[in-house]
Amino acid sequence: MDFWGTVRVLRRRWYIALPAVLLTGVLALSVYITVPTRYESSGVLVLTSPAAGGRYSEKTKPEDVVRVNPLLQFDGSLTTTAQILTQVLGDPKTAEELAGEGSTAVYTANTGPVGGPLLFVTTEADSAESAEGLVGKVLEKAVAELAAQQKALSAPEQTFITAQVLVKPTTASAKIGGKVRYVGAATVVLLLLTLASTFAADSILLKVKRRKDKDAAPSEKDTTPAPVPPVRPNPQTNGNGAAPHRPIPQGMPNAHQKTVIIAAPKPDPAWPTKDD
Repeated sequence: MDFWGTVRVLRRRWYIALPAVLLTGVLALSVYITVPTRYESSGVLVLTSPAAGGRYSEKTKPEDVVRVNPLLQFDGSLTTTAQILTQVLGDPKTAEELAGEGSTAVYTANTGPVGGPLLFVTTEADSAESAEGLVGKVLEKAVAELAAQQKALSAPEQTFITAQVLVKPTTASAKIGGKVRYVGAATVVLLLLTLASTFAADSILLKVKRRKDKDAAPSEKDTTPAPVPPVRPNPQTNGNGAAPHRPIPQGMPNAHQKTVIIAAPKPDPAWPTKDD
Protein backbone atom coordinates (compact mmCIF):
# COMPACT_ATOMS: atom_id res chain seq x y z
CA MET A 1 0.00 0.00 0.00
CA ASP A 2 1.26 3.45 -0.89
CA PHE A 3 1.67 6.42 1.43
CA TRP A 4 -1.73 7.98 0.72
CA GLY A 5 -3.42 4.62 1.14
CA THR A 6 -1.85 4.35 4.57
CA VAL A 7 -3.03 7.87 5.40
CA ARG A 8 -6.58 6.99 4.36
CA VAL A 9 -6.60 3.91 6.55
CA LEU A 10 -5.28 5.89 9.52
CA ARG A 11 -7.91 8.59 9.00
CA ARG A 12 -10.64 5.98 8.73
CA ARG A 13 -9.47 4.13 11.85
CA TRP A 14 -8.20 7.08 13.84
CA TYR A 15 -9.98 5.82 16.95
CA ILE A 16 -7.66 2.79 16.85
CA ALA A 17 -4.43 4.50 15.74
CA LEU A 18 -4.63 7.51 18.09
CA PRO A 19 -4.64 5.53 21.39
CA ALA A 20 -1.83 3.36 20.05
CA VAL A 21 0.26 6.42 19.20
CA LEU A 22 -0.36 7.91 22.64
CA LEU A 23 0.62 4.60 24.22
CA THR A 24 3.79 4.62 22.11
CA GLY A 25 4.72 8.04 23.46
CA VAL A 26 4.10 6.97 27.05
CA LEU A 27 6.17 3.81 26.65
CA ALA A 28 9.01 5.72 24.96
CA LEU A 29 9.05 8.21 27.83
CA SER A 30 9.07 5.38 30.38
CA VAL A 31 12.01 3.76 28.55
CA TYR A 32 13.91 7.04 28.67
CA ILE A 33 13.26 7.38 32.40
CA THR A 34 13.96 3.79 33.39
CA VAL A 35 17.18 3.35 31.39
CA PRO A 36 19.99 4.59 33.68
CA THR A 37 22.23 7.39 32.53
CA ARG A 38 25.80 6.29 31.88
CA TYR A 39 28.81 8.46 32.70
CA GLU A 40 32.14 8.42 30.88
CA SER A 41 35.64 9.38 32.00
CA SER A 42 39.10 8.90 30.47
CA GLY A 43 42.80 9.13 31.18
CA VAL A 44 46.10 8.75 29.30
CA LEU A 45 49.36 7.06 30.33
CA VAL A 46 52.70 7.60 28.58
CA LEU A 47 55.70 5.24 28.67
CA THR A 48 59.24 6.59 28.69
CA SER A 49 62.63 4.90 28.52
CA PRO A 50 65.42 5.59 31.08
CA ALA A 51 67.94 8.32 30.37
CA ALA A 52 70.82 5.84 30.37
CA GLY A 53 69.07 3.62 27.84
CA GLY A 54 68.39 -0.06 28.08
CA ARG A 55 71.94 -1.07 29.06
CA TYR A 56 73.56 -0.73 32.48
CA SER A 57 77.06 -1.64 33.69
CA GLU A 58 78.10 -1.54 37.32
CA LYS A 59 81.63 -0.62 36.24
CA THR A 60 80.39 2.55 34.65
CA LYS A 61 80.40 5.51 36.94
CA PRO A 62 77.15 7.50 37.09
CA GLU A 63 78.90 10.65 35.95
CA ASP A 64 80.28 8.84 32.91
CA VAL A 65 76.85 7.71 31.71
CA VAL A 66 75.68 9.59 28.67
CA ARG A 67 72.49 11.37 29.59
CA VAL A 68 69.72 11.72 27.03
CA ASN A 69 66.20 13.11 26.96
CA PRO A 70 63.75 10.26 27.62
CA LEU A 71 61.16 11.94 25.41
CA LEU A 72 63.55 11.48 22.49
CA GLN A 73 63.77 7.74 23.08
CA PHE A 74 60.35 6.71 21.73
CA ASP A 75 61.08 3.60 19.76
CA GLY A 76 59.36 0.34 18.88
CA SER A 77 60.11 -1.20 22.27
CA LEU A 78 57.84 1.30 24.04
CA THR A 79 55.05 0.57 21.58
CA THR A 80 55.43 -3.15 22.20
CA THR A 81 55.37 -2.58 25.96
CA ALA A 82 52.17 -0.52 25.67
CA GLN A 83 50.54 -3.29 23.67
CA ILE A 84 51.53 -5.82 26.32
CA LEU A 85 49.84 -3.69 28.97
CA THR A 86 46.62 -3.50 26.91
CA GLN A 87 46.54 -7.30 26.76
CA VAL A 88 47.00 -7.58 30.52
CA LEU A 89 44.32 -4.98 31.28
CA GLY A 90 41.93 -6.63 28.81
CA ASP A 91 41.96 -9.90 30.71
CA PRO A 92 38.42 -10.64 32.09
CA LYS A 93 39.81 -11.50 35.53
CA THR A 94 41.68 -8.19 35.69
CA ALA A 95 38.54 -6.34 34.58
CA GLU A 96 36.47 -8.03 37.29
CA GLU A 97 39.14 -7.21 39.87
CA LEU A 98 39.19 -3.51 38.96
CA ALA A 99 35.47 -2.91 38.31
CA GLY A 100 34.20 -5.16 41.07
CA GLU A 101 32.22 -8.37 40.89
CA GLY A 102 28.71 -7.82 39.54
CA SER A 103 29.43 -4.19 38.66
CA THR A 104 28.01 -2.64 35.50
CA ALA A 105 31.06 -0.39 35.11
CA VAL A 106 33.31 -1.19 32.16
CA TYR A 107 36.57 0.15 30.76
CA THR A 108 38.70 -0.06 27.65
CA ALA A 109 42.48 0.27 27.39
CA ASN A 110 44.19 0.65 24.02
CA THR A 111 47.09 2.37 22.30
CA GLY A 112 44.84 4.56 20.18
CA PRO A 113 45.46 5.46 16.54
CA VAL A 114 49.20 6.04 17.03
CA GLY A 115 49.82 2.53 18.40
CA GLY A 116 51.98 3.62 21.35
CA PRO A 117 53.70 4.57 23.56
CA LEU A 118 50.47 6.18 24.75
CA LEU A 119 47.90 4.13 26.64
CA PHE A 120 44.32 5.46 26.49
CA VAL A 121 41.86 4.41 29.19
CA THR A 122 38.13 5.06 28.94
CA THR A 123 35.55 4.02 31.52
CA GLU A 124 31.76 3.95 31.64
CA ALA A 125 29.64 3.58 34.77
CA ASP A 126 26.22 4.41 36.23
CA SER A 127 27.61 7.31 38.26
CA ALA A 128 30.21 9.99 37.69
CA GLU A 129 32.19 9.01 40.79
CA SER A 130 32.40 5.37 39.71
CA ALA A 131 33.59 6.32 36.21
CA GLU A 132 36.33 8.64 37.49
CA GLY A 133 37.42 6.24 40.21
CA LEU A 134 37.70 3.36 37.76
CA VAL A 135 40.01 5.38 35.50
CA GLY A 136 42.36 5.93 38.45
CA LYS A 137 42.34 2.21 39.29
CA VAL A 138 43.16 1.20 35.70
CA LEU A 139 46.05 3.68 35.48
CA GLU A 140 47.48 2.49 38.79
CA LYS A 141 47.12 -1.11 37.66
CA ALA A 142 49.01 -0.33 34.44
CA VAL A 143 51.92 1.26 36.35
CA ALA A 144 52.10 -1.64 38.81
CA GLU A 145 51.87 -4.23 36.05
CA LEU A 146 54.66 -2.53 34.08
CA ALA A 147 57.01 -2.73 37.08
CA ALA A 148 56.02 -6.34 37.80
CA GLN A 149 56.70 -7.41 34.20
CA GLN A 150 60.20 -5.86 34.25
CA LYS A 151 61.03 -7.42 37.61
CA ALA A 152 59.86 -10.79 36.31
CA LEU A 153 62.35 -10.41 33.45
CA SER A 154 65.18 -9.58 35.95
CA ALA A 155 65.81 -6.25 34.26
CA PRO A 156 68.04 -3.80 36.14
CA GLU A 157 66.05 -1.14 37.87
CA GLN A 158 68.19 1.53 36.20
CA THR A 159 66.78 0.40 32.84
CA PHE A 160 63.15 0.19 33.87
CA ILE A 161 60.60 1.77 31.54
CA THR A 162 58.58 4.26 33.51
CA ALA A 163 54.93 5.17 33.12
CA GLN A 164 53.61 8.63 33.80
CA VAL A 165 50.05 9.83 33.93
CA LEU A 166 49.75 12.24 31.07
CA VAL A 167 46.03 12.99 31.50
CA LYS A 168 44.41 12.51 34.88
CA PRO A 169 40.86 11.13 35.10
CA THR A 170 38.63 13.65 33.37
CA THR A 171 35.39 14.91 34.83
CA ALA A 172 32.75 12.33 34.00
CA SER A 173 30.15 13.43 31.49
CA ALA A 174 26.67 12.00 31.01
CA LYS A 175 26.09 9.90 27.93
CA ILE A 176 22.53 10.16 26.66
CA GLY A 177 23.31 8.64 23.29
CA GLY A 178 22.58 5.16 24.61
CA LYS A 179 19.25 6.23 26.08
CA VAL A 180 18.28 7.95 22.84
CA ARG A 181 19.10 4.79 20.89
CA TYR A 182 16.95 2.72 23.22
CA VAL A 183 14.07 5.17 22.94
CA GLY A 184 14.41 5.34 19.15
CA ALA A 185 14.41 1.57 18.80
CA ALA A 186 11.40 1.20 21.10
CA THR A 187 9.51 3.96 19.24
CA VAL A 188 10.11 2.39 15.83
CA VAL A 189 8.98 -1.04 17.03
CA LEU A 190 5.86 0.36 18.68
CA LEU A 191 4.92 2.44 15.63
CA LEU A 192 5.26 -0.61 13.40
CA LEU A 193 3.01 -2.54 15.78
CA THR A 194 0.53 0.36 15.69
CA LEU A 195 0.39 0.32 11.90
CA ALA A 196 0.05 -3.46 11.83
CA SER A 197 -2.77 -3.48 14.39
CA THR A 198 -4.58 -0.62 12.61
CA PHE A 199 -4.45 -2.36 9.23
CA ALA A 200 -5.54 -5.66 10.78
CA ALA A 201 -8.50 -4.01 12.52
CA ASP A 202 -9.44 -2.18 9.32
CA SER A 203 -9.41 -5.43 7.33
CA ILE A 204 -11.55 -7.25 9.91
CA LEU A 205 -14.08 -4.43 10.16
CA LEU A 206 -14.41 -4.18 6.39
CA LYS A 207 -15.06 -7.92 6.12
CA VAL A 208 -17.72 -7.72 8.84
CA LYS A 209 -19.39 -4.79 7.09
CA ARG A 210 -19.47 -6.57 3.74
CA ARG A 211 -20.98 -9.64 5.38
CA LYS A 212 -23.71 -7.58 7.04
CA ASP A 213 -24.50 -5.78 3.79
CA LYS A 214 -24.72 -9.10 1.97
CA ASP A 215 -27.08 -10.54 4.58
CA ALA A 216 -29.29 -7.43 4.54
CA ALA A 217 -29.64 -7.32 0.72
CA PRO A 218 -32.66 -9.33 -0.72
CA SER A 219 -31.80 -12.48 -2.59
CA GLU A 220 -32.49 -13.07 -6.29
CA LYS A 221 -35.36 -15.45 -5.48
CA ASP A 222 -37.14 -12.80 -3.46
CA THR A 223 -36.81 -10.16 -6.15
CA THR A 224 -38.14 -12.33 -9.04
CA PRO A 225 -41.83 -11.46 -9.69
CA ALA A 226 -44.34 -14.29 -9.51
CA PRO A 227 -45.70 -15.43 -12.89
CA VAL A 228 -49.14 -13.96 -13.79
CA PRO A 229 -51.67 -16.62 -14.77
CA PRO A 230 -53.20 -16.17 -18.26
CA VAL A 231 -56.60 -14.49 -18.41
CA ARG A 232 -59.29 -16.80 -19.75
CA PRO A 233 -61.98 -15.10 -21.87
CA ASN A 234 -65.39 -14.88 -20.21
CA PRO A 235 -68.22 -15.98 -22.49
CA GLN A 236 -70.21 -13.02 -21.22
CA THR A 237 -67.38 -10.65 -22.14
CA ASN A 238 -65.79 -9.71 -25.42
CA GLY A 239 -62.43 -11.22 -24.51
CA ASN A 240 -60.83 -8.14 -23.00
CA GLY A 241 -62.72 -8.35 -19.72
CA ALA A 242 -65.47 -5.87 -20.67
CA ALA A 243 -69.11 -6.77 -21.27
CA PRO A 244 -70.15 -6.85 -24.95
CA HIS A 245 -72.06 -3.88 -26.27
CA ARG A 246 -75.63 -4.69 -27.15
CA PRO A 247 -77.72 -2.29 -29.20
CA ILE A 248 -80.82 -0.86 -27.56
CA PRO A 249 -84.01 -1.42 -29.58
CA GLN A 250 -85.63 1.70 -30.91
CA GLY A 251 -89.01 2.85 -29.58
CA MET A 252 -88.30 1.53 -26.15
CA PRO A 253 -87.21 4.41 -23.97
CA ASN A 254 -85.41 3.60 -20.85
CA ALA A 255 -84.97 0.07 -22.09
CA HIS A 256 -82.33 -0.42 -19.51
CA GLN A 257 -84.99 0.08 -16.78
CA LYS A 258 -87.32 -2.72 -15.70
CA THR A 259 -91.10 -2.43 -16.41
CA VAL A 260 -93.34 -3.06 -13.39
CA ILE A 261 -96.94 -4.21 -14.09
CA ILE A 262 -99.52 -3.37 -11.38
CA ALA A 263 -102.72 -5.50 -11.31
CA ALA A 264 -106.10 -3.68 -11.35
CA PRO A 265 -108.15 -3.89 -8.14
CA LYS A 266 -111.09 -6.26 -8.08
CA PRO A 267 -114.62 -4.68 -7.78
CA ASP A 268 -116.21 -4.53 -4.36
CA PRO A 269 -119.44 -6.69 -4.24
CA ALA A 270 -121.18 -4.08 -2.17
CA TRP A 271 -121.34 -1.74 -5.11
CA PRO A 272 -124.22 -2.19 -7.59
CA THR A 273 -123.37 -3.73 -10.92
CA LYS A 274 -124.99 -3.31 -14.41
CA ASP A 275 -127.05 -6.37 -13.83
CA ASP A 276 -128.53 -4.84 -10.72
